[in-house]
Amino acid sequence: MKNETDKMRRLYDQWQSQGISKQAFCKQNGIGYHKFNYWVKKFRPKQITAPIQVSGFTQIPFELPVPVLQSQQIFAAIVFPSGIRLDLFATPEVSFLKELIL
Repeated sequence: MKNETDKMRRLYDQWQSQGISKQAFCKQNGIGYHKFNYWVKKFRPKQITAPIQVSGFTQIPFELPVPVLQSQQIFAAIVFPSGIRLDLFATPEVSFLKELIL
């Protein structure tokens, strides 16, 4: 069993360095896809918490002209269908709003 683990670990490392799909790698090396996928799940680093995945999210870099204080009142709030809420504490520039919706 240890030999199999060592072999699959070498194949996993090789696959990681090549940057190709699992399916293509399996075909190149004559490995069953499901078997290799099992080992990939074993060797992947464990995550402590599951990350929240938001598809289509784009970071919009901008600088606030004045630091926002916790005591300031919200000028407006935009709530997206995904449940994400964006609180605005001052009147935003039109270019900023365009970037939000494009």
